[in-house]
Amino acid sequence: MAYSCTDLVDNVLDDMLVRGWIQSTQYSPEDPQAQGKAVLTAIGDADRALCRAADAQQLHVELLDSVETLAAIADQHGALALANIVYWQMAILNDTYIELSPDEAELLWFVRNLPSTDRWWARVQLTIPPSAENRFPRDFHAAGERPSGSLRAADG
Repeated sequence: MAYSCTDLVDNVLDDMLVRGWIQSTQYSPEDPQAQGKAVLTAIGDADRALCRAADAQQLHVELLDSVETLAAIADQHGALALANIVYWQMAILNDTYIELSPDEAELLWFVRNLPSTDRWWARVQLTIPPSAENRFPRDFHAAGERPSGSLRAADG
């Protein structure tokens, strides 16, 4: 018996079910359109996850190219800077952002020298104390700005 399109569809659906990429509740066995939508949605989700993983890896590569070791980040900029780098990578992987105070952002000044700095800073939201509300945007996305120069509250 020849391998048919139905066999292919069944094998793809079964494999994606086993991997947890789709759920059987997303489609009916008699609804090829819903099956196709479930598969394409899962492929899109996987593609976005792979892109985020590649971005997190790229941040790591650029950091190591600039400082040579992760320990050097802690040595040169402090343990908080290194911790925030780890949180930053997790924000990239999880498609979210990290919140930094202006002082914490200042500790990460060296990231502004990385080739993909705009991509990395897009994952940062500044938290501003009430006294500094007029000096900094609440987040770079809403203000349409990216960090440049010093982020110290004393700058004006």
